[in-house]
Amino acid sequence: MKIIIIDTEMSGSTNEDRVISIATDELEDNKLKGLKKGLFNPGVPIKQGAFWVHKISDRDLVNKPDFKNTKFFKLLNDFLSDPKNIVVGHAVCNDLFVIAKEGIYSRCRIIDTQYCATKIFDTEKSSLNFLAKEYNLLNDENVTFHTAEGDVKVTYKLYLELLKHCCFEKLVSLSMEQFFDLQVSVDGRKKKFIYSIAAQNSEVLLPLFKKVKDPKKFYALMFFYSNSHLIHNKTKNEMINILSL
Repeated sequence: MKIIIIDTEMSGSTNEDRVISIATDELEDNKLKGLKKGLFNPGVPIKQGAFWVHKISDRDLVNKPDFKNTKFFKLLNDFLSDPKNIVVGHAVCNDLFVIAKEGIYSRCRIIDTQYCATKIFDTEKSSLNFLAKEYNLLNDENVTFHTAEGDVKVTYKLYLELLKHCCFEKLVSLSMEQFFDLQVSVDGRKKKFIYSIAAQNSEVLLPLFKKVKDPKKFYALMFFYSNSHLIHNKTKNEMINILSL
């Protein structure tokens, strides 16, 4: 099992928009091994609203490669295709959703530091900026928020803070159990739990990959579909036990 922390930045929030920046760092014994980051040309103009957030301009990306034509793409694809691995991120389903738009579908379990923070700290305010200030995560370190590399560093600090209150295995199970409540409708029929559909006939989920726009539902589709062989004809409690660490 390997663990990475990940963050992405986008050219905008429409269906045509693509990843322009990714940063990852692998964890070993809860220490960072070394940041990997890249800038990519999305092939579409950066929206003004997105620029105001991450300050990456079209000019910055003129000579950058298409993400799919990079070693970073292959490394990330190899990592996310291994169901033994764990992905850590703040609202990480958003990152996995936009990465899926590039053709990389995750089979990994996650630790969503945003979701875990709301549950463990019992707070409705869950932005990285707020949590970093509230829990003094940076100790006066100079980190640029809303950049992929900056948010990976802050997410790591938040992850360590969460571990003071909860073990690693519990962070995984807490993050994953939320997806057992998500429902979708297949062919206009009554909504059913995604995990239940995957356990009975996962192939009927395939058309939904192009229709579902909610990142959490999309992740649930990816995860339960890719692991359907493990949960076939299992009860919910059996599935939770099988998919836990």
